[in-house]
Amino acid sequence: MVQAADVRFVGKVEHEGSEAVAFRLEGEIDDTDSASVKAALTKAGIVNDGEVWPNIVVELDSAGGSYQAGLDLALLFRRLGLATVVRSGDHCFSACALAFLGGTEHATDPTPAAEDGPIPDQLPDRSIERDAALGFHAPYLDLRDSSYTADNVSDAYTAAVLGISRFIAIADHLYVSSAELPKLLKPTRDDLYMADNVDAVRFLGIDYTDYTLQIRDLKGFTPSMVLNACVNRYFHLRGRSSLSGYGAAAAVREEFVEGSKLLENGEEKQVFGVRRIKYGERSTSVAFTPIAKTDDGRSFVWCLFGPIGPDATTLYKPAGTVDELFAELKNGQGQWWEFSSSETTMKIGRPDPFEAMMRVLDMVPPETKLADVGGTVMQYQANEPTISQP
Repeated sequence: MVQAADVRFVGKVEHEGSEAVAFRLEGEIDDTDSASVKAALTKAGIVNDGEVWPNIVVELDSAGGSYQAGLDLALLFRRLGLATVVRSGDHCFSACALAFLGGTEHATDPTPAAEDGPIPDQLPDRSIERDAALGFHAPYLDLRDSSYTADNVSDAYTAAVLGISRFIAIADHLYVSSAELPKLLKPTRDDLYMADNVDAVRFLGIDYTDYTLQIRDLKGFTPSMVLNACVNRYFHLRGRSSLSGYGAAAAVREEFVEGSKLLENGEEKQVFGVRRIKYGERSTSVAFTPIAKTDDGRSFVWCLFGPIGPDATTLYKPAGTVDELFAELKNGQGQWWEFSSSETTMKIGRPDPFEAMMRVLDMVPPETKLADVGGTVMQYQANEPTISQP
């Protein structure tokens, strides 16, 4: 017999810098859990008939359970506008990880979305703390030896296929790119895809809530840190893994160097460059490098990293040469804010200001474990020159 998960009211907590009320779901996930969540909300007196609908977060701690029930919970969280979190020391695997993906910004309209209506499209709100464990795998056949009848195996296989098909069908609504689903569906029961590195949390839109090291704490930025941020964010802002982007970026940079040599314009020395740009009454340093090609293949996609300092971010512009890239500045007279917000700046990713913010974890290779981000940055700073501050 499978025991249903326990859902209980926790009380007021801090979530993403704001006050929220929390519930906790622990144990095996089964078909009754959606009803249990609704019942817990009602019992706690958290009703949505007032003018102010509170932020609500569900803490998840479960080894898994029914794949379909996990998807049911994900859609319930989205329809009710409930955030999800895996606390430090807790684990959330398999069906629990699917439910976690339903974590959503609180609804601006306090009326729950109808179960048979369109799936709400508010932005995700799902987070993990340091030392939390989150892992995905495909559904599997779980039959006891005495249950291996033709009918039982057929039913279990059909259930697994339907679970995968349903996940694929709603992935976009959960803000998971369909192109990345094989990463979540390929692992087996005993080999989970763990969201424990930079790439996983970023392309899945998961907030890693360890803010021990922030950009303002850095002593400077090195070329490797800038290049990592440029490639990672180019893909992660679109919900895509950046793992394959590094090889493509290296090929593009080589192509630019060879092309510059053929043109004899001397720009091969600026395959990674730093330029001073007006920044109000002063100026700032901005690093630039090509990291991709435009869809038509006619231009390079340039990453600009700046302004160098605590407000640093990345933006992307198409251009064939360095001179073309900075032509808008009109011989150095233009301002950074005009240049960065001009029509040539590429619009990448979702309009989520929080996810669009650059973090230190963006400045390391994508396969870096979350716990190793600080140490990797320290190695860069110890072994490479830093780009000058303004």
